[in-house]
Amino acid sequence: MRLREPRRLRRGALTLLYDPVPGPLTAIALVVRAGSRFDGAHPGIAHMAEHMLFQGTRRFDQATLNRRAGELGGEHDADTGYEDITLHFEVFNDDVEEALTLLAEQCFRSTVPADRFAKEQRVVIDEIRGRQEDPGNYVHEQAWAHFFDSTLGHPVCGTIASVRRMTREAVRSFIARHFSIANMVVAVVGGVSLGTVRRACRRTFPSRSHLRPPRPPRTRNGATGLVRLRRADFPQAYLVRLTATPPTPRDVLALSMAVEIVGADPDARLFQEIRERLGLGYDLSASVEQGSDWAVAIISASAARDDDRRLRETVERTCREAAAGFTAEEFRRARKKVRYRFARLADSRLDRALSHATREACAQPSLVATQRMLASLRAAEVETAWRAALAAPTLTTILRS
Repeated sequence: MRLREPRRLRRGALTLLYDPVPGPLTAIALVVRAGSRFDGAHPGIAHMAEHMLFQGTRRFDQATLNRRAGELGGEHDADTGYEDITLHFEVFNDDVEEALTLLAEQCFRSTVPADRFAKEQRVVIDEIRGRQEDPGNYVHEQAWAHFFDSTLGHPVCGTIASVRRMTREAVRSFIARHFSIANMVVAVVGGVSLGTVRRACRRTFPSRSHLRPPRPPRTRNGATGLVRLRRADFPQAYLVRLTATPPTPRDVLALSMAVEIVGADPDARLFQEIRERLGLGYDLSASVEQGSDWAVAIISASAARDDDRRLRETVERTCREAAAGFTAEEFRRARKKVRYRFARLADSRLDRALSHATREACAQPSLVATQRMLASLRAAEVETAWRAALAAPTLTTILRS
């Protein structure tokens, strides 16, 4: 299966992307530019709004809404990130119109019932407690909060205190402000016909919006250097290293390629050093996350509680040594890994729909443009991106008991 540019359509202020793929199934991704960085005075409110989309609308109560989704037989879910809220649905081609109707019902007619809101507050608080009990997630959230001195810095779910303070009226106001067609992108990938998609959108989505998309709050870097955290209930030491990088697409892609070489795969340098040569720890990850105006390289690792200093020194030394350059063989393997990931993406209707919609909503290059850019990267660009990252603002957070 081959990646291609989706067809761009307009339904008034709504952006619609259509990518036909033969077969009996169609995936739909609806992305709203309203992630946690838009929370404002209510940390976690975007995540709570996502939860409430499934708790009742003008036409359906919670049980009826979820039963209707089940009758369509598809995968129906949602997720909140730093930049956006994403709803997705994968169904048979014959059910696409009904699926789009249900998504529109959730987005434009949610009522945030009082009893369901009180129940969902308890559910989200339990979710937050679970995240705090996960040591890797705990240190990541703490590092993120120190590194970003802005609304981007708080956890996507908010805190227990912020969720308890949240009101039903505030959630309804957030949905009313952000859930407009001018602030949405819908991507449809699969066997459904273009005519069916056009007809469904005409019937389902309003053609006009009286709201302009809110501007995202400005991101600001906070602390750099070393932050030490202690919690007696964690038996190991955990490290998270965050490095700012320019958010321009080519810079992000070049650094991502460097992270493939330095990072956490079995053939990568950090893996070979931390796990295979020194046997310091089991958990290791490396990635690059980005938004519309920010990007961060992330390295995470764990070790025995008394090996925290050795773990930190090993990470820093391995990163510094990589500045000497990458071999042709390392660069070749990294390219093949990226090609493999794009091949897997091309095989998944749902992943393609999600990627099409999120990239469009955040004004990032399309999948096809990104693939071309990656293919054109030279080894020298990748090495330059890594050296630049070594000189960029960096925060290393260590957690131990």
